[in-house]
Amino acid sequence: MANKIEYTDLSATDFVTRVSRYASSRVIYYSDEKILTFETYKRPEFKESKNDQVAVIPAGMEYRPDLVSKEKYGIPDFWWKILEANKMNDIFDFKAGKTIILPENAYA
Repeated sequence: MANKIEYTDLSATDFVTRVSRYASSRVIYYSDEKILTFETYKRPEFKESKNDQVAVIPAGMEYRPDLVSKEKYGIPDFWWKILEANKMNDIFDFKAGKTIILPENAYA
């Protein structure tokens, strides 16, 4: 039997920052125990921009897209946008020497 899902009137931004990938997600109750969670996150297709930058991951930032985000955007919170732009599923794909795209539209 499938688990029960009940939608809430709660805002995701009551639980995460506005730059979180879950900020626009719906908050739901899951199962009969009413576990509070988010709807499944669906990665959007990355749209390239002529203003995107290309960089090479330096050795000191291997496995640390948060550090690249901090350097590029001023906050570490856009690490997940860098991974998504580069079709990476995990920080362990973020290896030194790899050429990556740094999306212009991180705040969008």
